[in-house]
Amino acid sequence: MTEKTAPLAAPSQAQPGRASGALAGWRRTSRRVWPWVAVAVGAVLWWPAGFWGLESWPRLPLRPLDGDLLLLGATAAAASVSLVVRSPWPRFVIVIGWSALGWLVSAPSHDTYPDERQSLALILAGSAFVGIVLGARGHKGPLGAAGVLAFVAGFSPATWPHGAPLAVALALPFAVASWHRVAPTVLSVLRVLVTWLVAGLLAAACRYGWDVLHPQMNIGSRRGEARVVANACWDFVRTQWWTSSEAMLRAQASWFWVAAALAVAIAAARAITSGGRRRSRAAPRSRPGS
Repeated sequence: MTEKTAPLAAPSQAQPGRASGALAGWRRTSRRVWPWVAVAVGAVLWWPAGFWGLESWPRLPLRPLDGDLLLLGATAAAASVSLVVRSPWPRFVIVIGWSALGWLVSAPSHDTYPDERQSLALILAGSAFVGIVLGARGHKGPLGAAGVLAFVAGFSPATWPHGAPLAVALALPFAVASWHRVAPTVLSVLRVLVTWLVAGLLAAACRYGWDVLHPQMNIGSRRGEARVVANACWDFVRTQWWTSSEAMLRAQASWFWVAAALAVAIAAARAITSGGRRRSRAAPRSRPGS
């Protein structure tokens, strides 16, 4: 009886093996292809992430009165590229290449105000460097990526719907959640929300501080100008932090429902895939005819 049933059990044993082999092959292929796809996505993403709706492609807001938009946009754009592209050199090439192209087509041909082009170049380069460093933190897993997305959603001056990346950021902690660790997941969601609020508050403070500075003020040095902007930014943060945060929450309230739906979808997908993995691991251990 055992000799008759053993051949019937062999195909059922081979099926999980073929499925696991196909899955392993797909993973190997994706690991080879994804770095090139990531470079292409990062190259496409740089300008829209930071400057969509501010200028026509690929121009940058290279004007003294728009220095705040340049700072915010260049930081958010570089952070987005750094989040997608893991390799350091392609990341730097994309950010530097697009920044150089934007400078060539947008920079003024001469200084209307003292050291105008030099100041704009310093803002662009410094913001790009800070954005690259911040975006690299997103490679630490879903929680790191959620933090970077929340920062970009709050910091970018572009006109795309900022609630979309915020919804994804709020749902990503559920990609590593479990029924036995509810408190860490809740804390991670709150951390993402606070990151977004702080980034939005800093962006609003930067815009307010830059509005205080005018080229005609004749402060005398870039250090003095930076001090004036910093003092104005701190005054805004100190007096308007609650008002600004409340306005951000009201403006993006509808996206919180989207985040909840994405969180449920992610949790359901994890439950289904983890169940499939448990069944595939248990199949080879079952004996024929048992």
